[in-house]
Amino acid sequence: MHDDSHWEEQYAYTLGMQAYVYGFPWVYLSFLRWLWTTAGGKALQVSQSLTLPWAPINTFFRSPKLANPRTPTGGSPNCDTLYAVAWLDVSNGPLVISVPPVKDRFYCLEMAGIDSDNFAYVGTHVTGTDKANYLIAGPGWEGEVPRDVLDVLPRSRTPTIFVLGRTQVRNHTPDDLKLANEIQDNYKLTPLSSWHRPDGPTRPEVIDPHSPLNPIDDTEGTWISMNKAMTENPPGVPPGINQLELIKLFATIGVGPNQSWENQSPATKAGLARAAKDGLAMLRKMAQGRGKTINGWSYPPKDIGMAGQSSDFITRAALQALGGIVANNSSEAVYLNTTVDKEGKQLEGGKSYKIHFEDKDSFPPFDETYHGFWSITMYQSSDFNLVPHSVAYSINSYYPEFKPRDSKGGMTIFLQRERPEKERKDGEYWLQTPKEGNFYLIMRVYVPGPDVSYTQTWKPPAIEMMRGDS
Repeated sequence: MHDDSHWEEQYAYTLGMQAYVYGFPWVYLSFLRWLWTTAGGKALQVSQSLTLPWAPINTFFRSPKLANPRTPTGGSPNCDTLYAVAWLDVSNGPLVISVPPVKDRFYCLEMAGIDSDNFAYVGTHVTGTDKANYLIAGPGWEGEVPRDVLDVLPRSRTPTIFVLGRTQVRNHTPDDLKLANEIQDNYKLTPLSSWHRPDGPTRPEVIDPHSPLNPIDDTEGTWISMNKAMTENPPGVPPGINQLELIKLFATIGVGPNQSWENQSPATKAGLARAAKDGLAMLRKMAQGRGKTINGWSYPPKDIGMAGQSSDFITRAALQALGGIVANNSSEAVYLNTTVDKEGKQLEGGKSYKIHFEDKDSFPPFDETYHGFWSITMYQSSDFNLVPHSVAYSINSYYPEFKPRDSKGGMTIFLQRERPEKERKDGEYWLQTPKEGNFYLIMRVYVPGPDVSYTQTWKPPAIEMMRGDS
């Protein structure tokens, strides 16, 4: 039982809540790094029947197929691109990432530090479509770079780096899936020290990271893991924003680089244990959405993707880290989501709805120059997965089968359990809802226009309940 009257516990609790929000990415991403890269992590995946990426540090995991209802992973996976995932460590020197020419589709390699904030992109929109080699270096690194390696990416803020690659699949044909796989098979990582050295190692050094405790399961372990992760990957290092005073403040309760949980008083430990429990509950609530809402659809905060660099630590912890590990910058892609209909009522399985785009000008704007497109995907709320056994779970504006429009150039999407009985007309499509339970939709806009990415003035159509289901 905690003692609210004890000033030391209260101080640790109140400041600990802020420290938890600030430091959550270090704990959560460190745990995922261990889970996705180590033998122990692989064993845990197998024991719990988890379908997650796995590859040693400094190597790529490449998903050969698009997400589908038969391979539940959680995390609201997109059905538009193949994923290529890599956890990097540049503490012993830079790496070179090589990409092939990609002329016919959207692709991007998003790079973030252990803080969940992006620091660089390679891809169609940011660096172009040519074959190239790019230097990935840690904070403060300086040195000579070969002529055939481009030193144009900002330095990472932490030695640990998370790379999330997305390679567009343009249609449902096996031939295009093969082409997309060939592209991501040519994403390569090489130590700079081995570049043009036949006798050097052909692959980066494989590092076995420490085993952190899962912050969702262990409140005391949260602080032990946070201190260890921040010692390994110190926050507030240039080129990141200066956070020295905040780090010094958290150190007064034993949180941060080179701090010790074991050396804290029983009252401080009690306050921090409470803060970890309540902090996680708060992040879970906030992760359900925060931002501008239009017609029931929620835009993400404008600083999403690099929220910590704007000192928006609650967005970084809840929406970036807990909600998605990392999040795209709004200039690269914007994800709108909704859980409610036009009347503000929760979307429910077993009921029927529709989404109507009035004409050709009512769709989300994107830049075709960079192979931009949009999609709408259906998920069940219980586990953030695609609807089990669904045969109609995503609509993609790039796919040929979704190109036909109605007489005004618009589109109607029916949301219901059974396939519509009537013969569908041009511009009429279907997403299959779950039999029961709540569901939600995510509308992804890749390379969005400024009224989606910047002003957030584009208005998505409201979801209407069909007659007879009220």
